[in-house]
Amino acid sequence: MRDEKHTAVPIDRPDDDFAPLISFAQESRRGGKVTYEQFDAATVRRLNLFVLRESFDFDGLEATLDRILRELPAIKRIFARPIIRLRDTTAILPVESVRVVNNQTIVHASSHSELWGNITEDEVTPRKLMTVQNEDHYAIYENLAFARAVNIILQFVGRNMRELINMLYADRDMQFNLLERLNHLEYFLAIGKLHIGYVRDYDKYRTAADRCLDKLLFIDRVIRARLRSPVYQQCKKYKGALTLKKTNVFRMHKDYHRIYLLLKWFADEKIGDPDEEDVVPAESGEGYGIYCAMLTLFAAGHFNFTFDSRQTIDFYNLRQTATFDRWLLSVETVTCEGISALRISVTKDRTYRVLLLPATHPRFGKMGLSLFYGKAMANEYLTITPEAGEDGQISVSIHDVESFRRLQQILLRGMIYADVQRKTCPFCGGVLTASDGASEDSAYECVSCRTVIRDKVCPDTGIPYVETSIKNFRPDKNGGESARRDHLLYTRYVEAQMHFRNVTPLDDVGKPLCPRCGKVH
Repeated sequence: MRDEKHTAVPIDRPDDDFAPLISFAQESRRGGKVTYEQFDAATVRRLNLFVLRESFDFDGLEATLDRILRELPAIKRIFARPIIRLRDTTAILPVESVRVVNNQTIVHASSHSELWGNITEDEVTPRKLMTVQNEDHYAIYENLAFARAVNIILQFVGRNMRELINMLYADRDMQFNLLERLNHLEYFLAIGKLHIGYVRDYDKYRTAADRCLDKLLFIDRVIRARLRSPVYQQCKKYKGALTLKKTNVFRMHKDYHRIYLLLKWFADEKIGDPDEEDVVPAESGEGYGIYCAMLTLFAAGHFNFTFDSRQTIDFYNLRQTATFDRWLLSVETVTCEGISALRISVTKDRTYRVLLLPATHPRFGKMGLSLFYGKAMANEYLTITPEAGEDGQISVSIHDVESFRRLQQILLRGMIYADVQRKTCPFCGGVLTASDGASEDSAYECVSCRTVIRDKVCPDTGIPYVETSIKNFRPDKNGGESARRDHLLYTRYVEAQMHFRNVTPLDDVGKPLCPRCGKVH
């Protein structure tokens, strides 16, 4: 929404988060002597692979939310009783459907004998008549402005809700139990190193973050429950520029006047215009690619794999190998038409490859990923995005503490598919034993970590796949009130129910989905 010449500016992630990573990568490229041990030590001293925004403006966010909450009653009343314009249209309808008859109807019937049904000496019985129909027309200027205000609120709420959920979720992950046996042994070491980037004085923001998140969720629930209203459905698709004008409706109508003031306040405070794309700075493209390369090595180094101490690392052009038992891991940079991706190859009895394309925008990932089909051999082609991923996309963000575990999940899947003999547990290195009574599906269990691996076949497609679980582990399906209060938070909870030891996706209640057909078998 624009107020005369004022244009809203979208808020975006600062480049400062990636600046130390870029600096270290450039130094290592010039020196050419950085090994994995030196990189691992740097994650403790100078490299932060997980950070929270220290400059997050809670006061500004809460002021905006309070302003929206003050106008929420007006928004609800407009959803329920919007101003409409009646549009009269004429139509030729069967007699039984005609409701309005006037002099124009008689004149039209007298001159159109083809609409007569029966003629007698005394009367003419019409078969069809012309009538006037009244249609509710919602797409007036004030309703277009109202829909634009709703879109701005939803965009603002969604962006900040993701930020706060990352903060609160990270705080939950930092409170781990050293005695539990569900996570990987080196998980606690990895969390400890990532804790270096954790905001030291975050506790003082905890109350403010909880309070702001409750307000965001309340606004989101109130508005989304009314989005099927015809006033929004007919006006939300308007993409043209709207110059804010104080029309008579905005002057005289109490509720619409409050919407006008809210839009004017949005323009003054530079709250983002929903029609404008989120601008990704040029530096963040390089920084995000370097971050993904570093986090991939960090995830592998904290998941059993051991890197050769003699290998040097060039984060702009990775060519790294690591070993664990009889598994050989290779992480390399693949470039196609100027776009760089990471290819993870796991070899044991056979080779399983996964290509990961770092992208700062989902559309970029979809366009760029097609360039690698047929040119870079892989069993899976995935896009890495900073935001919540869709199908075929992996959410990896420097603000999400669980990003490295999603990469470890990919490594685990590659290790399982590369293994045919099923003698060594890929999770802990223990001994796998065939379970008794496994007739339809071959099942292998690890006594040490309780990992269960099943070789299955999709009944719909006939294609084999592998499913993993934890023996005698029953995750909580409800997720608690703190998780269920928001779908995004609950999705994060469901994703982590199996502690990232599942190699197949989960549905909304935590049941494994077949990767071949997307169903629960």
